[in-house]
Amino acid sequence: MARQGYRVWAARLTVVLILLCGIAGLAMRSLWQEFANKSIVLHADPGLQKTPGDLEIATAHPLDPLLDFARKAHRNHVNNHRDYTAILIKRERVDGKLLPESKMAMKLKYGKKPDTDAARSVSVYLKTLEPKSQAGREVIWVQGRNDNKITAREAGLFGIVPLELNPDSRLAMMGNRYPITDIGIEKLLGKLIEKGERDRKLGTATIRTTENAEIGDRQCRLMEVIHESPTTTIDGQTIEFEFFLAQIYIDDERLLPLKYASYSWPKQPGGPPELLEEYTYQDLVLNVGLNVSDFDPKNPAYGF
Repeated sequence: MARQGYRVWAARLTVVLILLCGIAGLAMRSLWQEFANKSIVLHADPGLQKTPGDLEIATAHPLDPLLDFARKAHRNHVNNHRDYTAILIKRERVDGKLLPESKMAMKLKYGKKPDTDAARSVSVYLKTLEPKSQAGREVIWVQGRNDNKITAREAGLFGIVPLELNPDSRLAMMGNRYPITDIGIEKLLGKLIEKGERDRKLGTATIRTTENAEIGDRQCRLMEVIHESPTTTIDGQTIEFEFFLAQIYIDDERLLPLKYASYSWPKQPGGPPELLEEYTYQDLVLNVGLNVSDFDPKNPAYGF
């Protein structure tokens, strides 16, 4: 009887040991899986944010809504808009000096969409309306035509003979922050995407949104991007931001930016920021059916 009792006790002990080993195995498997999951998340995205549990999870960047708009607007513009007319109003700081506001009647026509990601070619006609001292100045640039040169006619007596200029020549760049090759809404959207992606990699930014802003008779949404500090440090390298404040006025109905402005940091703490550049598209009309004659200096409506 004693031997039989011993055998029963030994059998029961064996069962208990097997159960304990199984439970321990499950626990170790669970711990290993948790560790593996931690390792995966820690290496998932370099732009992650710490949580109290020492795990890191991907989070949206403040610039994402603006980047989403710019990408969507760019696709829509390329796929659906062939040309447009507008009144282009610009203010620029050139060589440290803020120049007077310039207002121009504008015609722009796009070429065929290329097979690559490059921007479409453009044909541009500009006629200065203001300031009065420059009123009547006309410029035509057809990308790829006339050795890629600008045809320009000055206002008044200086416009007797039209000029042929390289877009980046000193005379063509006089009083301009950028060459005519950068003009247009498609190029503006490309710059918004480029600057947004760059700033997203450099760190955080403050975003302010204001509804019911207006550009002319168009209701817009104003998005502002603010960099609190002029510089940031990445891997020990100091990198400068391009602006303190950028303002983008978005026509949500037509999915287009109607105004872009950027400002540098205030000279004095608490003082006003300094305007660097400002571009406004008023009276924008899309797909009007512009043709070759709209970009021909021989057009009898022009003064070339």
